[in-house]
Formats: sequence, structure tokens, C-alpha cells
Amino acid sequence: MSTSAATGYASEEPTHAPPWHGLVVWDVFFNALTTGLFLTVAVGELTRPTAFAPVAAWAYPLALAFLLIDLLLLVLDLGDPLRFHHMLRVFKPSSPMSLGTWCLTLYSFPLAALAVTDVLGLLGAIPTDCSVHAVGRTVLTVVALPFAFGSMAYKGVLFSTSSQPGWRDARWLGAYHVASALALGSAALLGLAAVLGHDPAASLLRPAVAALVVVQGVPLLCLVRELQPELVRRYPRMQLWGGGVLVAGVGILIPLALLPVWSVGMVLFVSVGAWVTRHFVVMIPEA
Repeated sequence: MSTSAATGYASEEPTHAPPWHGLVVWDVFFNALTTGLFLTVAVGELTRPTAFAPVAAWAYPLALAFLLIDLLLLVLDLGDPLRFHHMLRVFKPSSPMSLGTWCLTLYSFPLAALAVTDVLGLLGAIPTDCSVHAVGRTVLTVVALPFAFGSMAYKGVLFSTSSQPGWRDARWLGAYHVASALALGSAALLGLAAVLGHDPAASLLRPAVAALVVVQGVPLLCLVRELQPELVRRYPRMQLWGGGVLVAGVGILIPLALLPVWSVGMVLFVSVGAWVTRHFVVMIPEA
């Protein structure tokens, strides 16, 4: 038996690239935004409730809005709106797709409850200064935490377990997606705190945002090293240089410079860097 016959199609590239365009990039981006924002504000509220509770009342509804956008994009990605529902018929923890679908679903319920409670509290429809309200929020937050992290982590793992060129070599994609999501979410929370004028939360967030923006560069460098052969083969050199400038300069260096003086602008630059990185990775088969 010949070597090619023995290995079958394992060494060959897929005949067709997935019919994905910018929609999937936005799906992965909003996944990072909703989970990163939730995890940041949840940890902040659980550890420093006095400083973060006023911001959390606005952050949870915002995280829910990002999640709804992400779910809409995900359903459109799948092509058939019923496919997401069909995946909930089976629970297979060894499958990133199955585990991710269940995590997204189980993350959405406590987040929705938190968001609705906060909106009603902001409107004055329910009391927010009683112990029942505080305990209920804490329970919902703790319940949502593991599912939020699972929703965040599965995206990168899902891509790296595919057979598509580039993606199959991206073993650091999961780590980068998690680190970038935390940087993106903490930056968004800092921007929200700045807009709302909550200085205690903003003061605590600034050093955390700076650290997370820098730390995300470590898995990013490892990811670029893994993908370098495929990136060079598929993208024009000038496009790669431009992307590198946007990711490193606009997504990391400029936000660090703006952090002490312009929090809202810093969020925009971090978002650009996060989106561009995901664009280059997701679109490899189409390049």
C-alpha cells in the first residue's frame, strides 16, 4: 500500500474553504466582548462591591446586549437558525462546538436575569438596597462565571481543532482569545466607568487594564509564530505589515499611552487591535 493511500486525506488540504466572511470575525469579536466584560465586572463586584456595584448595574445590561449580537451573528454563521437549537439536543463535553453551545446557553440565563434586574433597579421599579437583592445578584453572578469562561475559551479551541490550513496549527489561539477578551472587557468596563464618572472603579481598573493589554501580547506572539508560514503564504507583505502596525501599535502601544488621559479613546484602539487580529486569523482559508 502506498504512503498516500495509507494516510488517506489527512495530509491534504480541504477542497473548499468555509463560506465565511466578515460575519464570523464579528461573531468572535463580540464573543470576546461580552464574556470579557462580564468576567471583569463580576470579579470586580464580588471582590470590591462598593467600588464596582454602581458600574455593574450598567455593565451587565451592556454585556447582555453584546451577547445577543453575538448569538445573532452565530445563528447567521450556521446558515440555518435551527442548527443552534439542534446542537442542544446532545451534550458532548469532548466536542468544543457542543460544549461551547451549552456554555453560551447557560451563560445567557443568569446574565439576562442580572441585566433585567439591573434595568428595573435603574428605573426604580424594584428596591435595590435590600439583602434579598444583594444575595440574588451574588448567586446569579457566581452561577454565570464558569459558563462565561467556557463561552470565552471554546472559540479558540474550536478553530484550532479544525482541519483548515492555518487554523489547525493555531494551538495558541485559545489562549490569545481568552487573554484578549479579558483585556477588551476590562478596557470596556474602564471606559464605561469613565463615562459614568465612577472614579473608584476607574482607579482600580487602570493598572489592571494596563497589565492585561501587555499580557495579551505573549500568546499573540506565540500565535503569530505558529501562523507565520500560512500568513506569509496567503497575505501580501504590505497587508501583513499594515496588520502588524494596527495590532501592535493601535491595539497595544497607543492604548497604554492613552490610558491615563483618555479612557474612552483607549477602548476604541484596543477594540481595533482585537478585531484586526481576529480578522487575519479567521480569514486565512479565504485569503
